Formats: sequence, structure tokens, C-alpha cells
Amino acid sequence: MWKWIVCCISLLNAETLAGQGFPVVISELMGDPLPSVGLPAEEYIELTNVSSQNVDLSGWTITNGRTRSLLPEETSIEPGEFLIICASRALSFFQEYGKTIGLSPFPVISNAGDTILLLDKQGKLIHAAAHLPAFFSPDQADGGWSLELVNKSMACRQTGNWKASNDARGGSPGKANPQDQDEFFQSQVDALFAWCPTDSTIRVMFSDGVNREEAERNSNYSLTAGYEIRKVKILEPFQQEVELLLNKLIDAQSIYSLTISGIGACSDAIGTGGPPQELAFGLDDLEETSVLINEILFDPSPEGSDYIEFIHTGKRPVNLARFRIANRDKNGDLSGLQMLVSGPRFMYPGNYFAITMGVSWLKRRFHVKVPHAIVGLSSLPSMPNEEGKLVLIKEDSTILDELHYSANWHHEMLGNKENVSLERRNSSIKTQESANWISAAMHAGYGTPGYENSQSLESADQNKMYPETEVFSPDGDGIQDHCSIQYQFVQAGYLTSIRIYNRQGLLQRVLVNNVICAPAGKFIWDGTDNKGRALPNGLYLLIADTWHVSGKTKRYRMSVTLGKIY
Repeated sequence: MWKWIVCCISLLNAETLAGQGFPVVISELMGDPLPSVGLPAEEYIELTNVSSQNVDLSGWTITNGRTRSLLPEETSIEPGEFLIICASRALSFFQEYGKTIGLSPFPVISNAGDTILLLDKQGKLIHAAAHLPAFFSPDQADGGWSLELVNKSMACRQTGNWKASNDARGGSPGKANPQDQDEFFQSQVDALFAWCPTDSTIRVMFSDGVNREEAERNSNYSLTAGYEIRKVKILEPFQQEVELLLNKLIDAQSIYSLTISGIGACSDAIGTGGPPQELAFGLDDLEETSVLINEILFDPSPEGSDYIEFIHTGKRPVNLARFRIANRDKNGDLSGLQMLVSGPRFMYPGNYFAITMGVSWLKRRFHVKVPHAIVGLSSLPSMPNEEGKLVLIKEDSTILDELHYSANWHHEMLGNKENVSLERRNSSIKTQESANWISAAMHAGYGTPGYENSQSLESADQNKMYPETEVFSPDGDGIQDHCSIQYQFVQAGYLTSIRIYNRQGLLQRVLVNNVICAPAGKFIWDGTDNKGRALPNGLYLLIADTWHVSGKTKRYRMSVTLGKIY
């Protein structure tokens, strides 16, 4: 499957990018019309003329890379006009929505992920768009909704510029998309990761389309160990991936550093690129096996999605395209086999990587520190709420890691397990040790997909809890505006309750009540009572009760002074 599916991004041919001069753009895709929400139960592709002139489409090609379909002779599109393209058998269904042509064969859009390319009569790429499951919310994942281009004037941008339709019919063929153009947030383009397809080349994946002129400057790349860039190539037909040809061969036993600077987005002016970014690169080690299951969410809320996180504890790079995740059925056989990625994606020592069917939900529900460490898939192995078996294997069926989890591994005092992940405490302890797994901490939002676990065991000398400052003044001046209560425990799994009293001994605030703590963290008090009202200045007593399932308990008494409040 093409690498654009791997990256979950569709971008534009660089030669069409000058001044955003697309004469015609792909503005809407209906790739999964069943069950129908209100439109004909057929796939369609919508084109829009965004130029100021009539465009003759005779002999142009629309393709998914497998099926190439020629647009009929004397097909043209006026400035601002829409053209609906569907299968010939569905022509009569769409004609009521506007100008329509039927094609046979029609380039069918795969539900698992596809890219549609629009080529002119000379075979030059004009525009491209991806149809990917990750773009849909869980309640739209079953089908019936189209993807719409939000801002046609930024047609080279992909991230945030394609959204599932919010039209009541499931799509808006033949008319302006109902999405508000102002909704498209022009985020900075970041270099996400690098990998080496050969021992003399590096490929860099960016978060969105890059500015060709800047990306092709050798001076915008800096490498360690005397390596230099001989040639830079932006890979066709997309503008998100850049290939660097090196002046000498890469040592298979080393991991190198690449610094990238001054590269902006395809829609940005020259010189508006972000700060320098550093990426690791090296050659895939076929013998490296130190990738482990590190965190799982198997009981999400109805609108949510399971996720599985992995950690690389070895010393050499690995290509995740060689790995699979599966279940073990009641007979002990592997089932539900699923690739982690569908194309090259390297993981380096110390990296985290998570897979899910609901990327958007995951980013809303949890604090995702490293967005590109989360990858959306169209399916995952089954993860029952009570117990399940996950197996990580190589392409040759060698088992890398195996976890037979149970909901009973959650903290004993946790009442509601929904949307609470199980985290591995220590990567050096065997995966199947039940004591090595515990509920994620409250301060981390009960899940840490794509970065270090909240319950990761770091050595602590002793249990501690204390206010970071004895005086605070929540007056908005940026100086000691809140009371930060720091804590540290020698082992994971402590529960804590904190109650705040005034000088008369009257309870003013229950800050936290029986929450699961990490080995280290903090709680924040903003100077308000249980109803959110600002409390008067004065001395306050904080009582923190902590206890562990092992039977250890301790009470901490702390005093803080609340200063002037405006």
C-alpha cells in the first residue's frame, strides 16, 4: 500500500504550488457511502474550479493508483463551478445535485485508506487527496459521511484542512462545503521522524506539505559525524516526504542525529519556517527485538477507542513495518493479526509508539504530548473489558512480547475503570508479572499514550508531600498564582485525599478524594472553595491522607498562606 496511507496524509505535487495556483482541486470524497445518511449509497468525487478561468478537463485522469479513469471529451468546468464524478451506474442519482459525469471504470475508494490523484492531459499531477479512517469520528466510522476540503485557498495543506462533513445528509456534493474556512488552523510544519531506506539515504517525514524552495536547500540540514547532503529530493507525488542523499555510507552500528531548520509549510512565505528540530536516524536492525507492550486501554467510553502503546528498550533502530499485533484465542492460536503500520516507520531506543482506531478521540480525552507517536488504524485486535491476550510478533512469527491482561490488575480502590489505562511499571520486569501493571495516575488524566508512563518506577528515597511555597496569591500577576502541592512515593499505587480547612477548622475545599497517584507529581489549589468561590486571605491547613494497598498509611499536615486576591 502506498506510503501516503502510512503517513495518513495527502499532499500536492510541488510544481503546482506556486502561489497556491491550483486551477482545479479535489474538494470532497465519499469513500464509504454505506449505510447512507441521506445521499445516494454510492461513492463520488467532487472537483471545484478555484481559478478565474474555464478549465477544459477533456482527457484528464482521475485515479486511485490502481484504476485510471479518463474524463470524457468536452468536459469543462467554469470558475467556481463544482463537478461530481461517480460510477456510470450512479449517474442519474447525482444529477439532481449538480453537474455530474459518470465513469466506467470508476476509481473505487478503499475504506481502509486511499489517495485520489487528479492528472491533466499530459499526466501532470494537479491535486491529490487522501481518504483515511483517522479523519472520521467514532460515530462516523461506520460510513455514510464524506470528507470535505475546508479551505480551498490552502489546498496544499492537509493537516486540519480535511474534515468529515457536518451536512445533515452526510455530504454536500455539488455545492460549497458547509465547513467554515476560518476553522482551518495553519499549524507549523514539523519534521516528525526520519528513516533510512538504504545505507546512503535518509527520508524525513513532515507533518504537512513543505515549502519546496526551502526543503531543497542543503543548508537547511545538518548532520553529525562528518556526513553531508549531496542532493535533496522531494518525493513525488506528495510534498510531505523529503529524501536526502548522503556523501558516504551509514554505519549499521550507529545512530546519528539530523538537525532541520528553516523549512516552512507549502502555503507559507519563504523565511517563515519554525525553529530547528533534531531527529535520530540509522539503519534498521533486523535482529533487534527489544520492543515491548507498555500500556493498554481496553475499556474506553462508548464514543472512545482502545489503544496499545509500545516502548523501545533496545539499542538499535527497528522498522515497525515488520511487526504485527494479534490476539490469542481460546485454543492458543493467533487471531486478529494486525500490522502496526503499513509502510516504513522507524522506532529508536527510548521511543514510545501507540496505535488506536480513534486518534481524534484519544487526543481529546488524554494529554497527548507527542501527537505523531499516535497512529490511527482501521482495526485493532479484540481487547475485551474483563481480560484479553495480546501478542506482539515479527513478520516471521517470532514472538517479541505477550500480555495476558485482566481488569483485576487495576488499582483495588478504583471504582470506575472506564477510560483508565493499565501502565507497565518497569520495562525490565517480565511483561506477564501482574504486579508490574497498575492503573494510570489521576494527574496524567488516567492515561499516557505516546510518552512515559505516569506509573513508571523511578527510584525515590522516601515518601514526601509538601507545598512548593508557603505563600501564594491568585491575583493573575503570574507570580505564585497557585499553591502547588508536590508529592513523591517510593512505590506506585498510593491513593490520596486532600482537604483544606480555614483557621477556625471549617472545611473549605476537598481538593482530591481517593485519587490514584503516580510515584511523583503534584496537585494544584487555586484558592477557591468547593463551589469555585475565591476564599479570603489568611492561613489555611491542608490535611493529606495517603494509603497503599500494602497497608501503609500516612497523614501529612501542611499550612499555606493565601495572599491578596483581586
